[in-house]
Amino acid sequence: EDVNQGSVRMVFEIPSRGLLGFGPEAATLTRGSAVVNHVFLEMREHAGNLLGVAGDKGKLVSNASGKATLFALTSMAERGQLFVSPGDEVYPGMVVGEASRAGDMEVNPVKAKASSNMRTQAKDEKLYVPPARKMTVEELIAYMNEDEKIEVTPVSIRLRKAELDSGIRSRLARGKKSKIKAAREKKG
Repeated sequence: EDVNQGSVRMVFEIPSRGLLGFGPEAATLTRGSAVVNHVFLEMREHAGNLLGVAGDKGKLVSNASGKATLFALTSMAERGQLFVSPGDEVYPGMVVGEASRAGDMEVNPVKAKASSNMRTQAKDEKLYVPPARKMTVEELIAYMNEDEKIEVTPVSIRLRKAELDSGIRSRLARGKKSKIKAAREKKG
């Protein structure tokens, strides 16, 4: 008699921070059939960085404030997965999507369609944006990078860069790269 009825039980010892965001991801991957249970074992020393976390993914970062437009989001949807819908309020430094490539990409989600008096069938085609990906606080904690913050308001939960100004962000990134390069040269 098969007691498990085709199911598999896996037992792991992992740090608690490795479980952040794992429950919803496991449920999505298994179409809701996975059951995740965890029990605290003991306190241990920090074992290093976790592999395969969302820190490897690039972000689509807004460089303008206002309401996101369907026209702008349509072109942005080709670059990655969106976290905002048309009509949502955005501001500079707010993470509005996940880029398909590594590294952050500055985008303008409030760009309006250029209006003209001429009408053509090609220009007036139907615009479509896939539904925005909405994440919980737990999923955002697992997803965010070191240079990002979670903003929780009674109306929404948003991810944003710690430094909202893009110029200062790029200077900080260059400084961080030069420090890493200097440390590698010192070791080698």
